[in-house]
Amino acid sequence: MATGTYVVEVDWNNDGTFTGSGETVTSRTLHMDFFRGRDVDSQLTGRSIAGTCQLILNNQSGDYNSFNSASPLTGSLVPGRLVQVRATGPTAGTLWKGYIDRIIPKPSAKGLDTVVIECIGPLGFVNLKEVSVSMLTDVRAGSIIGSILDQAGWPTGTAYRDLDTGTGTAIRRVWFFRTRALEAMRQIEVTESGFLRESGDGKIVFEGRHRRLNATYQTSQATFSDSATGTLTYMTVEQEDPLPFVFSEFAATVMAYTTGTLGTLWKLQDTGTLAPLLRASGTLTLWAKYPNATSTINAVGVDSWTTPTATVDYNIFSDSAGTGTNLNSAIAVTVGKFGSEMSQLFNNTGTRDGFITLTQARGVPLLASEATVVSTTGTSTAFGTRTYPSPAQFIPNLNEAKDWADWNLSIYQNPVVRFNLSFVANKDNTHLTQAILREISDRVTLIATSTRSNLGLTRPMNIEAIRQVIDADRNHTVTYYLSDAIPPDAWVLDTSELGTTTKLAF
Repeated sequence: MATGTYVVEVDWNNDGTFTGSGETVTSRTLHMDFFRGRDVDSQLTGRSIAGTCQLILNNQSGDYNSFNSASPLTGSLVPGRLVQVRATGPTAGTLWKGYIDRIIPKPSAKGLDTVVIECIGPLGFVNLKEVSVSMLTDVRAGSIIGSILDQAGWPTGTAYRDLDTGTGTAIRRVWFFRTRALEAMRQIEVTESGFLRESGDGKIVFEGRHRRLNATYQTSQATFSDSATGTLTYMTVEQEDPLPFVFSEFAATVMAYTTGTLGTLWKLQDTGTLAPLLRASGTLTLWAKYPNATSTINAVGVDSWTTPTATVDYNIFSDSAGTGTNLNSAIAVTVGKFGSEMSQLFNNTGTRDGFITLTQARGVPLLASEATVVSTTGTSTAFGTRTYPSPAQFIPNLNEAKDWADWNLSIYQNPVVRFNLSFVANKDNTHLTQAILREISDRVTLIATSTRSNLGLTRPMNIEAIRQVIDADRNHTVTYYLSDAIPPDAWVLDTSELGTTTKLAF
């Protein structure tokens, strides 16, 4: 058996490094269990969830008790601190990187006091934020993901992001308002038919739908065999039920947008005695929303808002009836424009209280009509008639929708292979090296032909999720959740001969 060399670190002082006192907690670590990747190992329906990591530490010293004023970490035992698990031998690599979610002391009257530190990955961390992205037009998927991350406060640079531009047609229109960051990014993910995930070293990764078709991902990085004499062997292999992912019909809906005529899109109805009071030297923010109860039936948003003008769009008077002194000259208005909302912050710089007797929002409405494209086998298959509707809201045109539906029907009208395999990483240095270096989306080869498994297949697979468990004795087990290396028959530039056994990829 081999023994890996691991380092577990927590940035307790929140300075972005792990060099502070008590920040290397390796010697206190009793157990590690971390996961990242898709919730379901299907390239069609699976979505990356926020990674998780559970660390169990020796807490006999009481250092990790937040109410212990004698702890050298007093004031630092809070959520959001950076956590890293890395290996330094037999090769170097970061296994998991994320942020503390909860710290749970586990005192014991008779045994060892421990603490459980529960952590979340980068996707969970950014999802703590709501984002509002103004109307974007004709923008690629990767750029939109970048804008969402900017709004969520996620750092820029290659140490934090790995974003493909995106393969599909530029998205015609997209906007978000007070939407959880992960929810917003997933909408772009499904529109591109790409893959949003976390890397082992803590990056947020967005793969365009053709990333796995480039040369790196077409090459198997490791072969796991059920042969007793194989270089890389596995402990268990399990075939997962493919039937829930067989579909005989795919449907995608496209929104076609037009713009209306500039006009009043929203107006405050509270006037007279109900007019909002704006105190001297005070502020008040009102939100205009469109569409609303009085909107055109096919209104979906606002192409452009008009910056409010005094007297035309707002009036502030010294009395609620609007017959006193007009205070507009003492009012500064700041607006924030989004795809379906506009904020209006009124700042009374004067010395008199005022009443907002008029406020409205003008703009150009965005109207939409929808059409749905369906690709079908035309008959009920042996697996029944099953429809998969695309969850994407921003597919740019009907041609792209049809290509998406045709492509997926060609793959998922038949069962697609899915497996999970587990191996003992510390069996030897070869297995440990694979445990440290393999990344989600890597291609590996699964051999399951011997009488030990009787599965009768040799198959290229993609890693969709990874779970690793390391105990106090440094016993290290790894589970890969694998999907068929779809599409095995896609045409790849400079590699495949089109029209023989391959077809153009979507």
